[in-house]
Amino acid sequence: MFFKFVIRRVLFSIPTIVGIVTLAFLLGKLIPGDPAVAALGLDLDGASTVSQEELERVRTELGLDRPVIVQYMSWFGDALQGDLGRSSVNRESVTALILRAFPNTMFLLLTTISTAALIGISLGVFSALHRGKSADLVARLVTIVGVSTPPFWLALVLILVFAFNLNLFPMNGSVAEHGWTALVLPTASIALQPAALIARMSRSSMLEVLSQDMIRTAAAKGLGRWTIILRHGLPNALSPVITVIGFQFANLMGGAVAIEVLFGMPGLGSLLINAIFENDLKVIQGVVVIVGITFALTNLAVDLLYSVIDPRIKL
Repeated sequence: MFFKFVIRRVLFSIPTIVGIVTLAFLLGKLIPGDPAVAALGLDLDGASTVSQEELERVRTELGLDRPVIVQYMSWFGDALQGDLGRSSVNRESVTALILRAFPNTMFLLLTTISTAALIGISLGVFSALHRGKSADLVARLVTIVGVSTPPFWLALVLILVFAFNLNLFPMNGSVAEHGWTALVLPTASIALQPAALIARMSRSSMLEVLSQDMIRTAAAKGLGRWTIILRHGLPNALSPVITVIGFQFANLMGGAVAIEVLFGMPGLGSLLINAIFENDLKVIQGVVVIVGITFALTNLAVDLLYSVIDPRIKL
């Protein structure tokens, strides 16, 4: 049953991935500017210094002179084989560029979502267990502050205090340069909002579960408080929380762009921003494809995790 469930969910993800690849191709056609001009290392003003014959030669080399449908089929076929083309700026493989940047982004995202989930679930459960008390009020105020704090502003404050003034953490750079300390400030910058949202959902879900008859039955049987909470309460409260965690992980991909640029991390965000400024069409398309597929795989992972926590979903 579980194997069939996994196969069905994987098959449902295929049209999504095809749509992502198609959207990336169409996006490349809508971006203003001439990729041939960018390939020659020129801006729009410098395009007038190049002969039309030279531009046509470069367009032919890049395959831009072919019909759009032919370009799409070629792009789609190459993408299925892991070939996302070559950068029109430095002629380097887009796949190689992404493979260098992707681990840095994933380190940041996984560290952030793990931190946010741990803090959020703990704070939400704590708040639910102390409902109506001062501890609950303090926990809810913390979540309000967390939701209301812009990550970019928080990042600037953390840099000023902990990197510039106290010199406790590096101001910029990657894990390869500074070790895991390079992730502390970026993680703290973008983990606060998702942690607050996860805490809110954890509190609401836990309160709902604790009011159910099964909890009262478990208490009537003489089970201990923490046994009831950990064995019966928390597992049943996790399903909606996992949905929030999945959505927040996907949202972090967008937030990571600004944070990576701010902290000088060589991830997908920095790669995308540089490609946009240089009008590097192939790199833009490649990053969009990878980010979109990551979204799709995240949703798939959430669906599969649902079935593990609640076996009824497989039915």
